[in-house]
Amino acid sequence: PPAASASEPLQAGQQAVVSADGDCLRLRATAGLGGAEIACVPDGAHVTAVGERRTADGYDWERGDVGGQRGWMAATYLRAVEPEGGDEPDAEPPGGTDGGDDGDGNGGDDGDDGDDAGSGVLPVPPPGGITAGRAGTSDVEALVAAQSFDVGSVFLYRIQTQDYLRYIPGAPTMVNTLDAASLTAESIVLIRRLGQRGEPGAPPVAPDEGLRGTPNVLPSPPREGLTLGISGTNDPVALAEAQPFEVRSITLLHVPTQRQLVYVPGAPSVVQSLERGVLEPGSVVWVRAGSVPAPDGTVVTARITYFYCTQGEMARGIGDGGGWCGHMANGEIVHAGAAACARDYLGQRFRIVGDPLDRIYTCKDTGGGVHGEHRDIWFENSDDGRRWLDQVGDSAQIQILADE
Repeated sequence: PPAASASEPLQAGQQAVVSADGDCLRLRATAGLGGAEIACVPDGAHVTAVGERRTADGYDWERGDVGGQRGWMAATYLRAVEPEGGDEPDAEPPGGTDGGDDGDGNGGDDGDDGDDAGSGVLPVPPPGGITAGRAGTSDVEALVAAQSFDVGSVFLYRIQTQDYLRYIPGAPTMVNTLDAASLTAESIVLIRRLGQRGEPGAPPVAPDEGLRGTPNVLPSPPREGLTLGISGTNDPVALAEAQPFEVRSITLLHVPTQRQLVYVPGAPSVVQSLERGVLEPGSVVWVRAGSVPAPDGTVVTARITYFYCTQGEMARGIGDGGGWCGHMANGEIVHAGAAACARDYLGQRFRIVGDPLDRIYTCKDTGGGVHGEHRDIWFENSDDGRRWLDQVGDSAQIQILADE
């Protein structure tokens, strides 16, 4: 399609093409020549404008998205694209090139490639470092060939089995466990670059910006397990709140510095290293789960305890779970059949296998000591609770029931 100068600010969603005289164009974390280099986008690649422009170091800087990786690019090396006949231009950048344009018109000798989910071109890590992104292909050899750096190994994390499949270029087939049978274009892969790994770079500075993007719901891992995927948002708080399971932590590998940045829900701000803006909608994140709600009909093993309103006569039945006679977390007055559970399970209905009372219990309350697969059952009197627990046991199978 015909190209026009990008001297005017681009509109959000507008397409532009890199025009850097055969070099690649630096994608930087902040506007300015001192901004950390995220990638170097090949000449001829397409960029989607975010709709933000700033002036720094004598250049106009346009914020753009290349395959989910966002950053600032010198606008003088971008040309706006006007699609012909209403057709959208191909948004997939071609493969990487050597060298790179630093954004000041001078070629560099350590050019990086942009992250593109379609072609599998991932952000370039420092020597010995790791990068992450969508594979864009089910052919692991093609994935390796698409990178502009020497690939030492490719890893695919399997969420359900909580382990890695591995591919090492040139290694015997018996050594490589990652192949087309397990790799898809949508797979999130980790690629290690050959070379001697150096010290991590300086921590990135979070820009002052508002909420962007819509958080993705990631595949649910096993309890206490890891899942990973594309964030969809620049806000780790929003990402944590969007998950259908308890989030213990969110980790981002900041590729340029090789630092692992972490957000822990509920922790003081001084210990949070992953902030809004450092996280990008296209970022690959690792999320560790706490409790994970089970689908209806699932049978799981749970720890069983009881709490009560009034104290009975049995000394061994009296504990620190007494005096609970008022309102529960859902606003109701505590009653028979109510249970305290992890907050993610509020509203869940379940049976306890071998329950002499044959009741259906509902998670209506929470507690500071109730985590994961733990069910705390309410009784009016501690004696009743103690006799019941003697029959059920401290650990039992529970069956998750459908909502009423």
